[in-house]
Amino acid sequence: MPSAYCTTCHSQVSLRPDGSCSEGHPIIPRKGGKHRAPSSGWLTKIGASAPTMPRSRPSPKTRPTPKPVTPPREPQEQPRPQELPPIRYDSTLIEMFGFAEERAVSATATAVLPEPEPLVPRLREFRLPSDRVGDTSTLVTRLWESTETAPLIEDWKPDRVDPLVMSGRTFRWPIIIAAILLFIGGLAVIQAVQDMPERAATEARATYHAVAGDYQALLPEADDAIAVITDPSADTSALSDASVSLSAFNDGARNLFDAAAEPLPTMPPLVSRAQLDALTPIRQSMAGAAEIGLTLERRLGDTLSYRLLYAKTFQLPQLPTVATQDQISQIGVALGLAVTSTNDAIGNLPDEPFLSEHKLAAFQLAQRLDDWQIEYLEALRTGDTATAGPLVQEITQRVDALNTELGAPLAAIGEWAQTQLQTLQTQLSAVND
Repeated sequence: MPSAYCTTCHSQVSLRPDGSCSEGHPIIPRKGGKHRAPSSGWLTKIGASAPTMPRSRPSPKTRPTPKPVTPPREPQEQPRPQELPPIRYDSTLIEMFGFAEERAVSATATAVLPEPEPLVPRLREFRLPSDRVGDTSTLVTRLWESTETAPLIEDWKPDRVDPLVMSGRTFRWPIIIAAILLFIGGLAVIQAVQDMPERAATEARATYHAVAGDYQALLPEADDAIAVITDPSADTSALSDASVSLSAFNDGARNLFDAAAEPLPTMPPLVSRAQLDALTPIRQSMAGAAEIGLTLERRLGDTLSYRLLYAKTFQLPQLPTVATQDQISQIGVALGLAVTSTNDAIGNLPDEPFLSEHKLAAFQLAQRLDDWQIEYLEALRTGDTATAGPLVQEITQRVDALNTELGAPLAAIGEWAQTQLQTLQTQLSAVND
């Protein structure tokens, strides 16, 4: 048999054919599925009609007028259990859970519902407390009539009132001063950032002028060194003094190059670099001057090295045409040392373009000296003066000619060095302007 939850019996009961519970209470259809009775379609199949209940609930204050009770219909003869048709429940899943729209069913019987007994006592059923302690007037009377006294606090002192409250001000001076200082500091930072390019450009320009001025002061000494190095008659002492001036000239050129290659400071974003970019021509002039100075120093240094090494070549002893056996031995030792020193010096001569032809001539004469000494010493041992005389004359003339030929490339180097020195002076003047 179908069952439903009866809100009067507060239990799950079996339904009668007329749709009421076993006690005769009608089942009120409600949404949600908890208190829902079977659908009217199913009741019709088993031969019972479902009751019809009003959709709007009556007001709790006014109880609805009971409707006349319609006598129930005569129960129809129910088929035997074995003859009952198979039960089909055609309600949808949404309708089972109480979310479907309620169908109107015809009511076959109505009954007056008894008033449900209250689950909790009503407010008027609470007993009023007999104690009047909670009454405000009673508490005030007790307080007034009390004789208890509180001990006096002798060391009590009032709290210090904030000066801001006493003065009536709504602001604090430290906050105002801090805000002003912060504002001034921000302006100072902004001004400092804006002045960064100018300060960096001024410092860089001062550095460039100082380095260029120091290097320009070395030009007179460099001019003197060029004159000494390109003078064929200059001795070893004068060449050594020129090397000192040339070394200082090289240091100045390197300092100038380092200053020109030093990167400029990096500026913050949105800060103009126009003043720093204006230093580009000066830096290019410095780089050009440094390159000229370094090239000039390198080639003059090679020339100076050539002069000092060449001075050790062809240092021949006295070459007599007639000599004793002891003199021949001494001359042989001296010639051996001269040939060895000449070959070593010529092998270390630098490759200066202006002196390339002279270097080749010196190398050829050194090769002739190896064979020449053998022929000369043999002529002395045999007493062949006719052979020894021409050999002495040959080697002497060739050495003198080679020394004379050194003057032409030295003069060419001197002219080239003076031209480079003038160009260097022009570049340094452009830096200092």
